[in-house]
Amino acid sequence: MLPKRRLIIAGAAVGGLFVLYAASSYWAGVKAEETLQEQHRMLAGLPLFKVKSHSYERGWFSSTETTELVFNRRLSGPYENMLPDNMKPLLNSTIKFTNHVQHGPLPGLSAFDLHPARALVRTEFAMSDATRKTLKTFFGEKEPITITNRIGFGGGGLLDVTVPSFDYEEALSGVKMKWKGFDLKVDYAQGYQEYKTEAVSPGFLLEAASKGNISFEGVRYISDMRPGNTGVKLGTSELAIGNVQLSSRESVPYSLKLNELIYLMTRVRVGEFVNPSGEFKPSSVVLKNFNYQIVTSEQDEFVNTRGKVNFAELSFNEHRYGPMRLDVSANHLHGPTLVKLDKAISEIPFEGVDPTLLRKQYVDTIKKNAIPLLQNNPKLLINEFYLKMPSGEATLQGSLGMNGFTPADLNDITLLAKRIEADAKLSLPRQTLEDLVLTQARNLFTVDHTAEDQPNMQEVDDLAKSLLDSQLSQWKSEGYIVEDNGQISTDLNYDARGLTIHKKKVALPWEEAEEAAAGDASAPAAAPAKK
Repeated sequence: MLPKRRLIIAGAAVGGLFVLYAASSYWAGVKAEETLQEQHRMLAGLPLFKVKSHSYERGWFSSTETTELVFNRRLSGPYENMLPDNMKPLLNSTIKFTNHVQHGPLPGLSAFDLHPARALVRTEFAMSDATRKTLKTFFGEKEPITITNRIGFGGGGLLDVTVPSFDYEEALSGVKMKWKGFDLKVDYAQGYQEYKTEAVSPGFLLEAASKGNISFEGVRYISDMRPGNTGVKLGTSELAIGNVQLSSRESVPYSLKLNELIYLMTRVRVGEFVNPSGEFKPSSVVLKNFNYQIVTSEQDEFVNTRGKVNFAELSFNEHRYGPMRLDVSANHLHGPTLVKLDKAISEIPFEGVDPTLLRKQYVDTIKKNAIPLLQNNPKLLINEFYLKMPSGEATLQGSLGMNGFTPADLNDITLLAKRIEADAKLSLPRQTLEDLVLTQARNLFTVDHTAEDQPNMQEVDDLAKSLLDSQLSQWKSEGYIVEDNGQISTDLNYDARGLTIHKKKVALPWEEAEEAAAGDASAPAAAPAKK
């Protein structure tokens, strides 16, 4: 009887463990659904897409989430003429993916993965036969993209996205592509408010025998973000690119509607003046060791942020620039106001709104919500700017801030101006200044580059140089600038007492008006006429 009793006890124990595992798996499935629903709400909130359909079927040990997305044509419609013709049909396509969810506490048990978790999610993309055939040309039998999401017991998790490497070559056309892969890891906390990100792409090379080539190496992005007490996201983000090369053997015409791209990405209208057009001449561009870092911190109710950008070398044909260093800070920003302003701007309806009305809505929103930022004496700093150029070195240090601002100052431009405090120390090569003036002059006189009757550019250049020489000579004689070995330098300071340039007082328009009024008041009254 003893062996039979042992079998009964063992069977009961196994049954109890199964019931316990089944119950915990069901609970893990409920909690995993909450996490994935939050993830879906974030995806649905993106303006670039619209959710065509979404379903979630929860089972006892596994669940399935299916989502279909389409591009927001109402948003992208006005800008589709900017895309190549062969890309436009893609905007009509549906992006369909399925999340296969295995519930915990050992969701990967069937694959002998014994890491404990609430759930293990694997994403599968639905692709047409034509799309799969195209991707197979590059990736062979490897999956073009693999996404896994391991959801922990606390609601956070680890998202891992991998794109494998490939080599591709067309012997007839001379096209070669070498893609070294991509890997993204996002370690997130519950609610996705706190997360660490690391993205790595070792490199890419595209060679077209008749047109040129493009390549990059050593791309790495890392960030560590968390919410602060004021609601502003705090932390660090860094990007490093080892090397970028671009070589073009043909002239390529371009017409870039940058203002529309900015609007598409940020919903902010910036006007029509940043839309360059022209032609890229055959050229070679090299960028080496590019880095940027942004650090945001919090002290009481105020936020401080600092950004650094630098590169070792930027070469454009025979011209070499670098090293370059830029270090800027924004300090004493009122955190609650930043959060309130961000929320107010995000709530402005922008689809199908007339640009003029939209611009007014942005301005009115900023006026209504940004006043506490100015009341708390914010300050912008250029800690360092340095750029070595073929003609010399450019340097800049300075600051811009508000001191003692009150809402009533918005009604008086003179009072508002007296709240501003600024200082700067600048040095740059004379040749660089001359190049900027010549470029501006050419843009001013060249209204239509397709017109038959074009202005004489040599005469335009000579006129611009003459005006610049005259102005610089006047400023040097008056002591506002110093020129030494082709290097022009100056400094300025501005506060409530007025403006000084290179320690020389410069009268501002309202100061001239005040002096004129004071002179009239102090003048003796005219004697009465004799009878």
